[in-house]
Amino acid sequence: MSSEAPATGSARAGLWLRHDLRLRSNPALAAAAKLNGAEQPIPALILLCPQQMHEHDWAPIKWDLYYRHLHEFVKSAAAAGIALSIQVIESWQVAPKAVKRFAEQQQLSEVHVNVEYPLHEVRRDRAVKALLEQQGVAWHGHHGNLVVPPVLTTQTGTIYQKFTPFAKAWRQHLREQLGHNGLPFMQPVERRCKVAAAVVPEVDYPRQDSSAWVVGEDAVYQQLQGYIEERVTAYAAERDLPGLDTTSRLSPYWELGMLSPWQAVQQLAQLSPDFPDALDQGPDVWLTELIWREFYQHLMFHVPRLNYGKAFLKHTDAMQWREDADSFQRWCEGRTGFPIVDAGMRQLAAEGWMHNRVRMIVAHFLVKDLLLDWRLGEQFFMRHLIDGSFPANNGGWQWSASTGTDAAPYFRVFNPTLQSEKVDPDGSYIRRWVKELADCPKQHIHAPGKWLKDRKRSDYPQPIVDHKVARERFLAAFKAL
Repeated sequence: MSSEAPATGSARAGLWLRHDLRLRSNPALAAAAKLNGAEQPIPALILLCPQQMHEHDWAPIKWDLYYRHLHEFVKSAAAAGIALSIQVIESWQVAPKAVKRFAEQQQLSEVHVNVEYPLHEVRRDRAVKALLEQQGVAWHGHHGNLVVPPVLTTQTGTIYQKFTPFAKAWRQHLREQLGHNGLPFMQPVERRCKVAAAVVPEVDYPRQDSSAWVVGEDAVYQQLQGYIEERVTAYAAERDLPGLDTTSRLSPYWELGMLSPWQAVQQLAQLSPDFPDALDQGPDVWLTELIWREFYQHLMFHVPRLNYGKAFLKHTDAMQWREDADSFQRWCEGRTGFPIVDAGMRQLAAEGWMHNRVRMIVAHFLVKDLLLDWRLGEQFFMRHLIDGSFPANNGGWQWSASTGTDAAPYFRVFNPTLQSEKVDPDGSYIRRWVKELADCPKQHIHAPGKWLKDRKRSDYPQPIVDHKVARERFLAAFKAL
């Protein structure tokens, strides 16, 4: 099944678009455009695979955002002379043949892509590359989805297993890149031809309304610009406060490739002539969060077992997790009796998004208070997050579970009530998402059990676990490894 806007003329270079539906900061597109010349359209292929989305636990709201953006992208691509062929395929196993057929139809001598780094995507691309080269079609991979591709190693040639030295090496690599090449491919590709817009085919996959999130490359880029210009300064001081609107909410756009991380670098570079040095605290801490994203991508590339549900720290795979379907269900539904946990889970259900600090709190609670396998939470997040990124999600869950590289030490067990008091001191975040506590006074909002009992209220549950007892249970289980 396909919807095609055929290319004409003698175009030689084609493009296979994946998580990179953008005209700006797209090195694969820039390379294909340069080879074809401004007068010729650029043949480009998009493959949609519902089976793969299901296997990779794509959230319905994530798919809805991508699908809405795709409708915008076909219009901007047509105006830029990109002749799209959009095809729905049954599985990634047929991707090599689909790309080969596309190359034959368009009489291509080269196919350009932006490299993807997870294990299954690497294997898929190797198969496509091999089949194309058998037909005499060259394969060119460009590093358009990370600022620093997975090339960093320690002085002894091993991968970085700790974030701090990785971040130091990452910043040094960026300094060298900026010094040698400047910012790459930041402007949209200029074309002097137009083609008809491709028709986006229907896809059989569940959808959840994502209309609260903008789509279209210009709108997304403007959101990035606005955040850097107006709000990033306060990021360091306010990033842990979920009741305030202080985070960029750009993570879905990086995950789906509507933005490239280089575009964030471009905006931050305008804040300091010595970038990436001499940034104020807010922008510098925000940049550090981008480096965390790339750190987890590097780990996923270099440590294949992470792609198979294994812990980074091998001995922790022997952890004896409890089986408690009822407690897990109550965690999923935001009915644990711990308001900050329940607020986060209800926000996730409603918005497909959760504040990063609250993600850490609810993850710690599932693993260390309920003693439930971190993989349960990892999968649940992926099935509901609009920004669900396998490397970042896996890294975050393993950090919280003390099973990952550079993870929180096992004896660091978040007290959900103290965390609540710290990150939501006035209870505004809790009241927004836990409607049963809308009238609960500030002094009781973080632990409302007694307040509810005194009023004979049963509309909000009592805590499902005693934190002190649960903490000792987790520590004993971890020490037994």
